[in-house]
Amino acid sequence: MAGREALTLGVRCERARQWASVRLDSELSALEGQLLERHLGACEPCRSFAEGMRSATTVVRDTPPELPTRRFELPRRPLLRFPSERRRTALIAAAALALGALAGSLLERPSEPTPVAPAPQFSLLDVRQLQGLPRGEDEAPVPVRSIPPNPPEGVI
Repeated sequence: MAGREALTLGVRCERARQWASVRLDSELSALEGQLLERHLGACEPCRSFAEGMRSATTVVRDTPPELPTRRFELPRRPLLRFPSERRRTALIAAAALALGALAGSLLERPSEPTPVAPAPQFSLLDVRQLQGLPRGEDEAPVPVRSIPPNPPEGVI
């Protein structure tokens, strides 16, 4: 029966049930609390879900912790001890790995040469055409417009 009920619940009911859980931990905002109360007032399945969750949470929180009747200890595992020869071998292997990685990264070359852009080639015709263009020395300078001290209103 619970599986069928979950299939018929909408997004609002799912959100309301999440809010009901959050409200039990006193972490629900005032707006969410008002929306939750409005939904619970209109939705009987969500209202019964929230009430059941509230009562179960109250029982769990109000029940005193039970103390064990017997004293027990967890078994202790012996510490793993490595002989100094093994430690030295492991340290040498780690250093060799690090040195190999460093040497490999320094010696790595790209597999293909980097393509070089071809140099621009000018023909003699292009040079003659450029020489025939008028030079800008004879032209009058363009006057610079002055900017008013205060721009018109509405313009930044």
